[in-house]
Amino acid sequence: MSTEHNPIAQLISQIQHKWNSDVTPYPKLKLVRWLIIPEQARLYEGFLKLESTPHGSLPDMVIVLLTQFTDKKIHSKQLCIDWIEAYKKDKKTIKAISEEHANFKWDIDSFEAKISEDTSQNNLLLAEMLQTFQEALPDKNRALTLALFPYSVESAKEYATWIDTMVQLGLPNNVRFMIFDYADERYFDPLLKTHQEEAKSLAIPLDLDGAISKIASSGDPNKPDVLFKQCMLKMSKAVTSNNLTNLQKWGEKGLEVTQRSGSKTLYATAHIVFAGMLFNFKEYELIDDLLQKGLAISKQGIKMGDDGCKTLLIQFYGFQASSKQLQKKKEEASNLFCKQADIALEHGFAQQPLTAWWMASSVIKKKDKQQFKEIVTKAYDYGNKQDKEVLKSTCMSFIAADYYTLLDKEDKREDCIKVDDFMKEVDGEDWRDQIETRKKEMEKRKLSLFNWF
Repeated sequence: MSTEHNPIAQLISQIQHKWNSDVTPYPKLKLVRWLIIPEQARLYEGFLKLESTPHGSLPDMVIVLLTQFTDKKIHSKQLCIDWIEAYKKDKKTIKAISEEHANFKWDIDSFEAKISEDTSQNNLLLAEMLQTFQEALPDKNRALTLALFPYSVESAKEYATWIDTMVQLGLPNNVRFMIFDYADERYFDPLLKTHQEEAKSLAIPLDLDGAISKIASSGDPNKPDVLFKQCMLKMSKAVTSNNLTNLQKWGEKGLEVTQRSGSKTLYATAHIVFAGMLFNFKEYELIDDLLQKGLAISKQGIKMGDDGCKTLLIQFYGFQASSKQLQKKKEEASNLFCKQADIALEHGFAQQPLTAWWMASSVIKKKDKQQFKEIVTKAYDYGNKQDKEVLKSTCMSFIAADYYTLLDKEDKREDCIKVDDFMKEVDGEDWRDQIETRKKEMEKRKLSLFNWF
């Protein structure tokens, strides 16, 4: 990977170098924690994606799993399931390993057959899968690192308990965990102290803002897209420093430079970016004006054949809905979320309607019971016809839970059973318990388009 002219790649190189210097020489390490700040999460995700390909530079064989953490009792089971599914689907990786290592053999079917409802057995199974995979590598001394980067964690305390259990179980030789922790929170300090003889924390002062600034400044400084990137940086800094005057100044400048570009996509983008940042200051009158104008520009772009405006049009309706929601205008918000779903369907975006309908139903639930029922029913009927694998990464489980409750109140037991059976295929036997846990977590924060997931 060439890093000479790529600021982000240079940062990833720093991460790689830190690992190679502080971890690689110490094969006895079983648990390695990166201390990061939230803004760096996407950067480390990029690092993991790179290391899970043949283009990575770590000497370790890195397996990356993004499995959400919901419960310490089922996490090993979910990791086993997700690893097996990912391995079966990733035919390129299987082919690459087979070509590079002709004698590589890993009996994935036998592991799949061992998955059970027994927590202890699933913990042992995960350890066995790690051990046999590492032993199947031609270089028997090559480290296998399981990078755990869950896209959500219901309880940091329970997650730490699960990690502790696995480390105490005894990770196999040349196998270790890579985990991530927020530097300001340091959730896993007690865990690292408990296993201090075989654990280590890593931290790097990464200048992500500087790298982004370099990217934004690259290219022809007179081109509208380059000028707009520079405006966005100034706008972002204005938000960080709570300076509304500067945000408005650079927001207007962004509108000016993108209008001259002749690109409807770029001009509409300037409107939605400016409006999005204004949410931090609750400037709803200006927000609504920008969103209305940007929506009109997107429609013009679509008529002119600018396909980039299709996605923007969907986003504009979502932003408008969230603006009305934050202004306590629930009926308008719900109707706009429904409109967003209709537009997404019209332009062939199959998953986005589910999110929009769920937002619409959540907003109107206490205000209009009949409208709530109609939206939830429509959303479930639509989701019920979609691919089950695709549904796993959507909010279908929330919709199904609401629909199940509606049916249960009407004493429609047979329909409840059908919903339950369908969702068990999507999210497992305990799908309803998982939803209740996630709902309790979400009750701690206000639901809107900007924080629902």
